[in-house]
Amino acid sequence: MYENLATKYRPGDLTEVMGQETIKQTILNAVKMGRIAHSYVFYGPRGCGKTTIARILARSLNCHKPKDGVPCGKCPSCTEIAESKSLDVIEIDAASNTGVDKVRSVIIEQVSFAPSRDKYKIYILDEVHMLSSGAFNALLKTVEEPPAHVVFIMATTEHGKVPLTILSRSQCFRFRPISEADIISRLKEITEAEKIKTESEALKIIARAAGGAMRDAITLLDRAASFGRGEVKTDVLNDLLGHPGEAVVNSMALALVNRDAPALHSAFEKLNSEGYDPLAALRELRNNFSEAFLAAQGFSKDAAPIKGLPPGTPPALLARLSRKLNVIIEEVKFSDSLAIASEVALFTLIEVPQDLEGLLRKLEGLEARLSSGALPEPPSAGGQKKNEALAPQPAPVSVRGVPAPAPQPAPAAPVSAHSSPAAPTAAPADAWKRMLGQVSSKKPGLYNIMLSVKIVFSEENKWRLLSANKFETAMIEKARPELEEMLERFAGRKVTLVPELVQPAAQAPEEQASSFSESDLPPGEEETVLEDSLEAEGAHETAAAPKHDGPKPVSAETEPELKHLTKVFHGRIVKINKVK
Repeated sequence: MYENLATKYRPGDLTEVMGQETIKQTILNAVKMGRIAHSYVFYGPRGCGKTTIARILARSLNCHKPKDGVPCGKCPSCTEIAESKSLDVIEIDAASNTGVDKVRSVIIEQVSFAPSRDKYKIYILDEVHMLSSGAFNALLKTVEEPPAHVVFIMATTEHGKVPLTILSRSQCFRFRPISEADIISRLKEITEAEKIKTESEALKIIARAAGGAMRDAITLLDRAASFGRGEVKTDVLNDLLGHPGEAVVNSMALALVNRDAPALHSAFEKLNSEGYDPLAALRELRNNFSEAFLAAQGFSKDAAPIKGLPPGTPPALLARLSRKLNVIIEEVKFSDSLAIASEVALFTLIEVPQDLEGLLRKLEGLEARLSSGALPEPPSAGGQKKNEALAPQPAPVSVRGVPAPAPQPAPAAPVSAHSSPAAPTAAPADAWKRMLGQVSSKKPGLYNIMLSVKIVFSEENKWRLLSANKFETAMIEKARPELEEMLERFAGRKVTLVPELVQPAAQAPEEQASSFSESDLPPGEEETVLEDSLEAEGAHETAAAPKHDGPKPVSAETEPELKHLTKVFHGRIVKINKVK
């Protein structure tokens, strides 16, 4: 009867196990020194040797004639364990015995009985993470304090599902995926022993398709040998696995690098006509870009797998394409039409600009010029009148974007020899508005206070905040360090804010609800004033109201304090109760 290669060439001792050098050395030393733990947990990906080493450890512990911790392989105990017939080595499939009743009947009730013949009674629990929480709780006490003749060996592919109470009472060993070099070496040994004709490239394809699992690689070799009638060739293996082959994958890679949409579509047409697996093509394409990146960086001794790359292709581009392909694979693997989903996803990579570093450098240079104030000069074709039209005017600008009434034109002041050119009004105003936007999201109360003040750009790095309310001035002074820090980020320079309390001039009773005007400011300065649009509109409405003799009824329109409260809390006053 034919025995499949994965079972026939299963390692019989630790020297035959590929990889896992640390685990093999630790277990071998423990057996030699007699330092045997009462519980082991082996965890790692599939096909990397967890159950195999568990059986080898059981043979090493119960062998009648061990030599330096290595089982003889000929005694009755070794042969029975290899054939899964030993009465003292109980293998339990935890996936089929998940309930607490199974654990109690198979383990807990029999663990106190001595071994029938050998030195240890060994329980091997495969896929132990499948046990229920009740089964784990029932097993906990036994694992913590088992009899001296009992050893537990638990194997799992999902370490996170095993309770910490079990892990803390066991010696845990992490199994790693087996490297492609070790898999290829083992496959060569098997093909030589079985006299199977192979190509070196075919063995590389098998090792890559196995994903670090030795059992998967040997099983795939067995299937390929049967398909090829005792021979394993590259083209036959590609048909068996659905791999598109080197030429198609290379054309797809060049189409992505060169952003050639017709070439990419032609490659997919060939892919579909030959019936290859699009998902396998995407994986191969991702791996090729990764290897090309490593080769371009000098990290790999192998030649770049992508032939005909344009000279000067940045390695960062290859790495970025590999990373994006990994995302695409996760997106399209569950699609009902893999071919269409894969092709459309790759076309999105062509549409995205690849030279992101160049664009980033341009943006950084533009940002540096804007921060330093080095703006491009206006063209001189229009003459002096055009330049004067483009020059900023000290006109009031509303904080909320509603322009205040324009001032009357004043005669142009003579330009002094020591005077510096005025900074554009838009830059300080824009920085102030952006700062107000951040204040509104972090401190809404302070934002409402900031709306009721006037800002004067008296100096380039010193701005005055004028208010007729003592409370508002005190609150702004308290928050001034934080405001200056925020303003420095938006203005690109350090700006000092100076809160000032300004007493409005004597006005008629009906005008006291309006904001103070520019006449309240000290003369002799050229300022740019930012007014609050709502306050300005309220001032105009109050000034236009008809005058009445005698006392006026108290309302939100006649009392400045009440009006300010409605603006702060964004509401309206419905009723006023007087306290006598």
